[in-house]
Amino acid sequence: MEAMQALKLKLIKLFLPYLGFSIALLAAYNLGRWVLDIQLGLVSLKTEILDFWLPWLLPWLCIPLWLKRRIRLLQGAGWQQDGYFAHYFVINISVAVVIFISQINMTSAPFSLISLQHVSDVMQHPRQQYFDIEIFNVPRSRCRNIQFTDSISSRGGTSYNFKNYYTCPLDQSGTLWYAVLFSKRYNPDVDDLPRQQEQQRFNTTTEQKFAQLDLQQVSYFERLRPSNDLTALLKVIPIPSATADPMVLRARHEPFSQRLGHDYSDTLYAFIIAAVVVFLMLLVAKVKPEALQAENKRKPRQVTK
Repeated sequence: MEAMQALKLKLIKLFLPYLGFSIALLAAYNLGRWVLDIQLGLVSLKTEILDFWLPWLLPWLCIPLWLKRRIRLLQGAGWQQDGYFAHYFVINISVAVVIFISQINMTSAPFSLISLQHVSDVMQHPRQQYFDIEIFNVPRSRCRNIQFTDSISSRGGTSYNFKNYYTCPLDQSGTLWYAVLFSKRYNPDVDDLPRQQEQQRFNTTTEQKFAQLDLQQVSYFERLRPSNDLTALLKVIPIPSATADPMVLRARHEPFSQRLGHDYSDTLYAFIIAAVVVFLMLLVAKVKPEALQAENKRKPRQVTK
């Protein structure tokens, strides 16, 4: 009897509010980004912040306002004296992962492929993402190159992203640019060669690939949104003082239907998996005795005649 009361308490006080909170935060963040960032362009933050950092930060800011008191109904081993940190951590991560995955769909799935006759017609669609352009010319002799490395530090050590980017003008005014992006992750604990040798080999290989690449053979173009990649390319793109930042179109060679995040199924699967993980965690978690006693006191007593 007591076990059934504990399960009912966990479902009503924790699991159902968790589902409601997850759906509400997911919908609010995606709707806000769709309107303010994608449609109106009022958000000047880079995609790395909007796609990664904010989805991981928001649950840690919002959950204490809605679920933390409910999570304290549980007991168990944890880093804090109250013993609920492990449950708190799992719930935070489950919400963050779903929002993070949803951003892959948010920046891809809603957009269709816009067919254009000439490359200059792109300027008439500043909020669109993907273009199929029939007429464009890429002067290879005017292409520019930038090579750099990003480092990523974690508890397991430091890994590196080697990047070799090429950009070429698509018009005479310098407002439209063609881009080809090469990148590779390097982990010192896994890769055999030292970092400098591996980076040199990567640069040499990508230079050969670009030299052999037919710049006119493109499946579709993707407009680069504000990001670290765009910032790096703008360092080598001459920007006329009379114009705003140029539009950079990344050449894509895979079919449009195979682009990352082309439908919302990943977000749905992530939400289902996260809900199952939290449910199983609550199923094995124990409720504090005082919480059960308080719940029993709230029940109306039966009057016997």
